[in-house]
Amino acid sequence: MQMEAYLYGKDLHAPLAEKPERMSDEEWKVLDRKAMSAIILSLSRNVAYHVKGAKSTKEVLQTLADMYEKPSAMNKVMLMKKLFKLQMEERKSVADHLNDFNQLTTQLASVNIEFDDEVKALILLSSLPDSWDVVVTSVSTSSGKEKMKFDNIRDMMLNEETRRNQAGGSSGSALHTESRGRPDTRGKFRGRSKSKGRNKGKKEMVCWNCEKPGHMKSECRAPKKEKEGRTANAAIEETVDALLLSVSSSSDDWVMDSGASFHSCSRRDIMEPYTTGDFGMVYLADNKPLKIVGKGDVRIKYANGSCWTLRDVRHIPGLKRNLISVGQLDSDGFHIMFGDGKWKVSKGAMTLARGLKSGTLYMAGGSNPNIPFAGAVSQADLWHNRLGHMSEKGMSVLKSIGRLPELKSVDVGLCEHCVLGKQKRVSFMTTGRTPKMKKLELVHTDLWGPAPVISLGGSTYYMTFVDDCTRKVWVYFLKRKSDAFDTFRRWRALVENETGLQVKCLRSDNGGEYNSEAIKEYCADRGIRMQKTIPGTPQQNGVAERMNRTLNERARCMRLKSGLPKMFWAEAVSTAAFLINRGPSVPLNNRIPEEVWSGKEVDLSFLRTFGCLAYVLNDDRTKLDAKSIKCTFIGYGTDEFGYKFWDDLNRKIIRSRNVVFDEGMMYKDKKESLNDGKMEKEVVGLDISNTRIPRPADNDSVGVQMEETDQTEEESEPEPPPPFEFRATRETESRTPLALGRVTRKRRAPERYSPSLYYLLLTDCGEPECYAEAVNDDHKSKWELAMDDEMCSLKKNDTWELCQLPQGKKALQNRWVYRVKEESDGKKRYKARLVVKGFQQRYGIDFTDVFTPVVKITTIRLVLSMVAAENLELQQMDVKTAFLHGDLEEEIYMVQPEGYKGDDQQVCRLKKSLYGLKQAPRQWYRKFDNFMLEIGYSRCSADHCCYVKRFGDSFIILLLYVDDMLIAGSNVMEINRLKDQLSRRFDMKDLGEARQILGMKITRDRNTGKLWLSQSEYIEKVLCRFKMEAAKPVGVPLGSQFKLSNKDSPKDDSERERMRGTPYASAIGSLMYAMVCTRPDIAHAVGVVSRFMSNPGVMHWEAVKWILRYLRSKLLKSSAPLSSTTFTLLRYT
Repeated sequence: MQMEAYLYGKDLHAPLAEKPERMSDEEWKVLDRKAMSAIILSLSRNVAYHVKGAKSTKEVLQTLADMYEKPSAMNKVMLMKKLFKLQMEERKSVADHLNDFNQLTTQLASVNIEFDDEVKALILLSSLPDSWDVVVTSVSTSSGKEKMKFDNIRDMMLNEETRRNQAGGSSGSALHTESRGRPDTRGKFRGRSKSKGRNKGKKEMVCWNCEKPGHMKSECRAPKKEKEGRTANAAIEETVDALLLSVSSSSDDWVMDSGASFHSCSRRDIMEPYTTGDFGMVYLADNKPLKIVGKGDVRIKYANGSCWTLRDVRHIPGLKRNLISVGQLDSDGFHIMFGDGKWKVSKGAMTLARGLKSGTLYMAGGSNPNIPFAGAVSQADLWHNRLGHMSEKGMSVLKSIGRLPELKSVDVGLCEHCVLGKQKRVSFMTTGRTPKMKKLELVHTDLWGPAPVISLGGSTYYMTFVDDCTRKVWVYFLKRKSDAFDTFRRWRALVENETGLQVKCLRSDNGGEYNSEAIKEYCADRGIRMQKTIPGTPQQNGVAERMNRTLNERARCMRLKSGLPKMFWAEAVSTAAFLINRGPSVPLNNRIPEEVWSGKEVDLSFLRTFGCLAYVLNDDRTKLDAKSIKCTFIGYGTDEFGYKFWDDLNRKIIRSRNVVFDEGMMYKDKKESLNDGKMEKEVVGLDISNTRIPRPADNDSVGVQMEETDQTEEESEPEPPPPFEFRATRETESRTPLALGRVTRKRRAPERYSPSLYYLLLTDCGEPECYAEAVNDDHKSKWELAMDDEMCSLKKNDTWELCQLPQGKKALQNRWVYRVKEESDGKKRYKARLVVKGFQQRYGIDFTDVFTPVVKITTIRLVLSMVAAENLELQQMDVKTAFLHGDLEEEIYMVQPEGYKGDDQQVCRLKKSLYGLKQAPRQWYRKFDNFMLEIGYSRCSADHCCYVKRFGDSFIILLLYVDDMLIAGSNVMEINRLKDQLSRRFDMKDLGEARQILGMKITRDRNTGKLWLSQSEYIEKVLCRFKMEAAKPVGVPLGSQFKLSNKDSPKDDSERERMRGTPYASAIGSLMYAMVCTRPDIAHAVGVVSRFMSNPGVMHWEAVKWILRYLRSKLLKSSAPLSSTTFTLLRYT
């Protein structure tokens, strides 16, 4: 269209039409040539090159149209994208924006896309900046139902720009837009001449060109500055505005800057890792450009040794101050607070950094790159630990009311154990509720459990009661959920006797322990109203739920800090409850629950750090013994005077007031070994035949004795004085504390039937559960050596390579698994295995097929029968790290192993399979199968893990069960040759003559031609597991008195509850394995009892125990010998 207008202006438009009849050919050619020349001379050289072959003006225009106005789909898409992305920039003139808009709509019209007049008007309005929002809203409202016209919108925009310029603003001024075009003089000069206001406003203006006050850019007489950033290079570099101050200061100072787009630093030496490159430009306030030459991470070290890392800090040489971008911190999930001349950065429950305001700047300066973080002075840390990891706010309240007079500061800084124990999702804002006015008017209760580990006293649950008025909490420990009603009944008697008041309302969830008829009838008889939450709304019982979380968090922090095993969780919860009752409560306006409840002022001077080392005076010593015993502090005594300690060496609890604490040394820091891991491997023997009522974890009792449930009521005792005023001498408790009053005993089943003890016996034998426990274990050096061996195997096998994680890929997590294995000679071998968390794999992306075969037990028995009959050689080999030999077909990434990390930014790209991967067994089998076929062995069609090769009259049979191999054959030379081939291809361990396979002990007498299979060790472990090692033996697998049927199954919930803790399915599984391997004589009996696994009853369980008693009678005769007298293979069709 522009070319046509150009030709009309030169009076050369005739060649655009057909040749007139009156014009000669020669005249037409000359005119056409003039028009062609005019067009070509107006083109750039690059464009003119494309039309040099054109013969006429029409051909030139057609060529240009094909190049730039070709109505292809892609061209249409590109033009539409440009139109809808078009946005008017602040400070840009309306005329320029309209020109850009019209150019795009004209180009679209040339490719047959035209817009309705109203649509053009709407698109134009939507392209205006935010400062025009009020104008857009006004136009949209005033138009009503009438269609907008493009010309009207265009005129309105031009008029609005003129009005703004006259008012002294700019097209990008949000201020004048919000005031609907009026100058910013309303209210300021009321009653005065407006001209003065305008003059004053103009004096305060700053020119964008010369940066001098008193005039605008349009009135500036100074030479116009070039518009930086609008060159062709702007399309390929990142241009970001950064705020920098022109004042001089140290290059080590850091400024918290809300205007910076990212963290910036002028020093290269403090960035690690560092990446060089062209990352664009930044422009300062004076329009001076600075180049970003690299980026990296700056590590900020806390006073307690922990570090915070500022990620992606830009390296900009020439910066006058280092900047911490508030915007980037917010994007990274940090919370930033400014006020009262201070600033603070936090994330979740932890405070990362804080500083002071200097002048008008929030400074974070200091030598080196370190920011002054929350001061972790020793006294604040010490009291933070003593108070059970109380928050800084709670400590501040105690300090303000004079409970911590010697504490100068409550700044704790980052407590790693608080992060590990308390980190949570960001909560929603909630409104508070005023507590009740009277004690026991409303009581909140909840039951927590089951715990994954049985406590020192055998408990798996705990029950809390929280008084709404005083917010005091009581904690009771239970072995069974069914003990909840008795616990509530006795707690009620205790508190009502202590206060003289009555419990009026009990609020709980809808758990089964609160829905029994017994508790309903009990509350109804005593006028106690029961409030139960709606199912699925635990928020209605928020006080109890929140108390449980607080107890668990603080107990977890204390246990992690001390390094005590998980079985001490109850002692940690007891101590947490004791400390919560002596700390400020927000619902009570920071008053202390124990003081509100009892009316007595609490004393905190006797508090000590949970899990610290303590030297307890030993009264039961000889004249030459040490006067003290090294113990671990595990809680406070209230009903029982003194502190409570755990004696590792003698495996008992001690109460004493004659003690010296070493709060700088925790349980995990003790250097002496504990008799070959005695503490982890032994089961705590608790004499629970003489027990008393459960006492709460605070004012009433703390320790193992709280965890007993079948107890009678004791008299309430007054609040005892602090431990340092105690006059009682040290007492020791080898099992549980002595009862203080008369006790009554309830009849109960023998201890060997206790579900709690059963689960306790199933715990590990002192094997660490994670890397942190292994490096703090008494056998740390052995575990480290085992991990080093595993890493050597992985490196030797070239299992992975380090690389950067590609975009869109996820790295799998891993963990260390630790096991203590017993060799055939009885020696213990410490083994560590790096295992990938395969449950994070995604089907179709990280794996496809996972099935892999193993040799059948029947095949093993058949081959062993052949060995006995034919007097064959029987050898055994083991593959070291078998799964590492498999080749991966998928692209899988894994994080670096804990304890062996190099560059934190890199991950492991797996080249070989690894333990834990879903496809690892299959890949190992495929590799081994291909190897056996390569060396001439045939795979048995009936059992794919049985390989056979013949050598004339001799043969070799190899059986594979994952990484265990049995090799049977008559030719010793060929067997040795096979061993050598296997050892060259895989990392093998030659075990020599076979002695054990899959837990079956192989005993052979080659002189008589007999071979025995024995599972005596396995059966002994099964008997011990189910507490049947001392049971009376019987002579038949199943007695005639057992007429088992579904009639013996539980009929109601109480019977089912009784059987719920019975390990029926586990016992059946253990018996089945013995039956398949070496005990076919119990096949019928096991088949009978397995029919009732879905709903077993007491009689069914008695039948299972009968089978175990039968196995005990045959313990020394685990299997009949496989004799060589007859060996006939029969075939059935």
